[in-house]
Amino acid sequence: MRGWIQDCLRSIIGLGITGLGLPLQIVHLFKIRTFFWTQRRLRQQYAIGAEAPILSYGKELEELIQRAASQAKQEVRFALTSGSTARPKRIFYSRRRLRSVKLAYQDVFVRSCWGLGIGRKSLYIFSSFGKDDSLTSLLLEESNFPPYLSTLQAPYRIECHPAIQDLASHYGVTAVRLWILAIANPGVLYSTNPSTLSKFLDELAANWQRSSQLIRDFCNQLGSFDPAIGKIAQRLNSRGSSERLMRIATSGRALPLEACAPAVEAYVCWTGGYVKPFLDRLASHLPSQRYRLIPMYSMSTESVQTISHFGEDSVAFLPLASRVFYEFLEEGEEGSENLCTPEQLQVGKAYTMVLSDPYGLRRYQTGDLFLCRGFVAGLPDLCFLRRQGLEYSFTGEKLTAEHVSIVFQKLREQYEWLESADFLTCVPSQPEDEPIPHYKMVLIGDSNDWAEISGSEVARRCDVLLGRVNLEYKNKRASRRLGPVQFVGIPLSDFVDRIGGSQHQDSWQTQFKFLPLYRRTWEEVNRWG
Repeated sequence: MRGWIQDCLRSIIGLGITGLGLPLQIVHLFKIRTFFWTQRRLRQQYAIGAEAPILSYGKELEELIQRAASQAKQEVRFALTSGSTARPKRIFYSRRRLRSVKLAYQDVFVRSCWGLGIGRKSLYIFSSFGKDDSLTSLLLEESNFPPYLSTLQAPYRIECHPAIQDLASHYGVTAVRLWILAIANPGVLYSTNPSTLSKFLDELAANWQRSSQLIRDFCNQLGSFDPAIGKIAQRLNSRGSSERLMRIATSGRALPLEACAPAVEAYVCWTGGYVKPFLDRLASHLPSQRYRLIPMYSMSTESVQTISHFGEDSVAFLPLASRVFYEFLEEGEEGSENLCTPEQLQVGKAYTMVLSDPYGLRRYQTGDLFLCRGFVAGLPDLCFLRRQGLEYSFTGEKLTAEHVSIVFQKLREQYEWLESADFLTCVPSQPEDEPIPHYKMVLIGDSNDWAEISGSEVARRCDVLLGRVNLEYKNKRASRRLGPVQFVGIPLSDFVDRIGGSQHQDSWQTQFKFLPLYRRTWEEVNRWG
């Protein structure tokens, strides 16, 4: 009975979300209509003259950010960018700014539910169970246990409770997430990085007994749990949750998500850049005939970059972030004299985004490359392509992330066993005891099926393919200025520790980016341990 009552409350909340859809869509269309007027006003407000230089992150921009933070009249927090960069950037967030970013997400979620016809509007976010200095952690931070109605619509919010944190320490994060999903049965899943959701579903399939142990114990030994856990389960309860829990507890094999959380009909995640391997794996777990993929708008720690616009059968991404002044440089161009305004972009061409805002960014060169796919009401539809300048060179070979991605795709087609890995990447290496440098092909995951002969064989094949897509690499190998590719298999936790540092062990879902190529050598990054 309680599950039925709470589902009725969820439906009422869903009706409220649907009711907000139309007015928010009207506001969204108004922003589009007034975009160019707003941009002219922001240019004057931020005093962006023709002579203003384009800045990358460095001392000058840091001083501008610190000055803006010192002038804020509210409490200031600093978010750090991904640990995959050599030096994390510190970006300040006042309470007003954090609220603005939250409202931007809520606006897109409500309009997506309204525009795409999402039925059950309860949402589960795959957030980090550990606290860190990421923007995601700041946005999801809870000072108190969330209100009753909030946990009905957003069950992930109960994860701040100490009893839930204890469960995660004992059973693992995957087991706790499965327990929450089975009880609350949300309609939409959200994961900023598709790798987080992919890893969760992979873990269920590969380690079902461990992943479902919490549910077995909860069904068979409820009295041994902290009483708070029983109360939380009651607060999350939905129709059929007891049957779902018992089915999971008694199943000797991995069950699909459809059996564990049958109301899920859509998932939201980032689709730009180098995430295709994770999206492909998600598609195998969440077939498109049953689940709808909703692409996430573009956002970095420095700024919201685009906002989703929902058409009849497609999603466009428009430069509509609040209080952001936009300029663009065509790929390969440099200098303020070559900057374009949004209406000057050309369909089919790629541009880097240059941003100015009231939080210290002044003609900040984001390094993010976008493809102009078309125009919506005069605004460019911007599809994120990749980070610009993601390349490495020991001796002039200029190996790029695009080269590596092409080669990895060919290797996956040739060696099916590579699909068992969590991720595939390339890291430059120059050991002190070896005369010439080389690149390491790094296979990330916990599989026991990586035979050494297979690793050696695939490394040799990788070496040949890199020479085919990059002639300079082939020449440097022929002249022995570069050594052959070496194969390394490493568990995900050890890889995150080595590349991102031990501080990201519990928060890699929000802080860490999986890239096809890293710009620091294997010897420069943190050691395991």
